[in-house]
Amino acid sequence: MSAALTSASDPAVHVITHCEVCQGTQFTTLATTDREGKALGTVLCEGCGLVFTNPRPTPEAVKAYYKDAYRVEYKASLQPSPRHVYRAGQVAVERIGYLKPLLSPGCRVLDLGAGGGELLYLLRSQGYEASGIEPNEGYGEFARTVLGLSVQLGGYQEAKVEPGSMDVVTAFHVVEHLEHPVEAMRVMKGWLRPGGQLLVEVPNVASTCQWPGSRFHFAHLFNFSPKTLPMAGRMAGLEVVRTFTSEDAGNVMCVYRRPEVEVAVGAGAIPGHAAEVGALVRGHTALKHAFTAAPYVRPVERLLRRGREKKVLGKMQDPRALLDAAAAQVGR
Repeated sequence: MSAALTSASDPAVHVITHCEVCQGTQFTTLATTDREGKALGTVLCEGCGLVFTNPRPTPEAVKAYYKDAYRVEYKASLQPSPRHVYRAGQVAVERIGYLKPLLSPGCRVLDLGAGGGELLYLLRSQGYEASGIEPNEGYGEFARTVLGLSVQLGGYQEAKVEPGSMDVVTAFHVVEHLEHPVEAMRVMKGWLRPGGQLLVEVPNVASTCQWPGSRFHFAHLFNFSPKTLPMAGRMAGLEVVRTFTSEDAGNVMCVYRRPEVEVAVGAGAIPGHAAEVGALVRGHTALKHAFTAAPYVRPVERLLRRGREKKVLGKMQDPRALLDAAAAQVGR
């Protein structure tokens, strides 16, 4: 997929002329390669500070990539291995912690980008009516057949969801992959009952916890900040309830609410934010990063996690058993 981004004149790529959030047309180049050193054009919108890939693969290429190749390329397997299930289960425990304030007994939850279904499994173990949507066939079939979950295969555009039927919708590390995130949020809003809530989590482009060269990834079409993510939801007609970041600030999350009464949407510009984001990205150099705790603390934390992982996987390999053990951690 990244090879398709080498030239704006290539018929396999699409040149973006308008910003998704503010409809601005003035962009500044931030980078020309991705974190693997492959050609990738990344630009900054001067109107709102949104960062995105430009040019990018065609819509047809993006859809085919996520259906067949993404999980294999990113996880090196057609379906989740026990190691992947264990790791995703641990992440799901953390995500339920974020979700708890949004949930009520027996509420209906829909997870867009459900992956192997680990979050859905844990939500069901807690008594919630959880279902999902997953574009990758291998992972979606794993969730359906191995874990016995209600998961639709395909993208949000094809999903069959009754309008106004959901209490909570989640999209963890999904929106940055979508060609039209504002449109997607508008669709998700339609799935919610009035007053229902949407939780979106994406990588934080304004974070400095990772090595500077790791910031841009060819599978991420958009790079949001704590200001552009809530603005994207507002442009979709959602009310912003809360915006916050993960402990290391590497991810940004936003909770939105479907308003009881539809309101007119104003302009999506964020004056001065482009300068803030540009200065942060350009100023986060390898030398500066080397003089922070992040490059030394993170490897130690990773080593400790892998030690715990090895211990658990030495005792069990069954996906359900691994997720039952994760479910037992919820609420501790």
